[in-house]
Amino acid sequence: MDIIQLTEVPANDLSNVRNIIEWAFEELNVPSNDVIIYITDDHNKVREALGIEAVTHEEQPPLKYIDAGGQAVISVIPSKLLRLREGEVRVMALREVALIKIMSDPELISMWAVPQNMSDNVVHRVSLAMLRRTIDFVIAKYQALIQYLVNAFNRDELKNLLTTCQPTIDCAITTLALDIPLSIELAGNVGLGKSLWNDVVRGLNNDFIRRYDDFRDFVRNNFSVENAYNYLLMMFRKS
Repeated sequence: MDIIQLTEVPANDLSNVRNIIEWAFEELNVPSNDVIIYITDDHNKVREALGIEAVTHEEQPPLKYIDAGGQAVISVIPSKLLRLREGEVRVMALREVALIKIMSDPELISMWAVPQNMSDNVVHRVSLAMLRRTIDFVIAKYQALIQYLVNAFNRDELKNLLTTCQPTIDCAITTLALDIPLSIELAGNVGLGKSLWNDVVRGLNNDFIRRYDDFRDFVRNNFSVENAYNYLLMMFRKS
């Protein structure tokens, strides 16, 4: 693992960043020999250094994986990262390293990548939601790491969404992107995942929740973008 500083930071901050990222690689059993860590104050500065096109939207995550033509790069903004709580930092590191693991594994890629014969805005949004579920699935496969996902799960955010959502495709995709319990179920811990999900929906009853609950059961048992996309259109076709 090499570290390149585009922005100078105190030695203690640099050491903390390195330790957290190395921990995530070790926990997920991902080789880190060829990984490059860039220390910056703007992810676009890393893209510029790598000759990659800059993005126009504001990026929130202070720790971000960047695919540099097969070279695994992690861009870090220490001034933002180290202000977060330790649990937040660790789950963020785990998710970016899980993404590196996914991008080198054809079986994991197939879980979220859009098939060549499919191309519309909806399927690409489904793909992004499925990628989030795949990332958390990779983490949840490690029993010692599940608690980081549980702690990161925002029950109130999901409950508010389920309470206010209409039975539409947009709402279903947004909910899927937040459904950490589904990833835990996919990884084999069905009891915990179901318990977390049931805690959220307890006392709630509307048409969207009933449809989404059916949809998530199908996705858990048939986890692929094409299957999720087709079932989504069927479940919410009247929306």
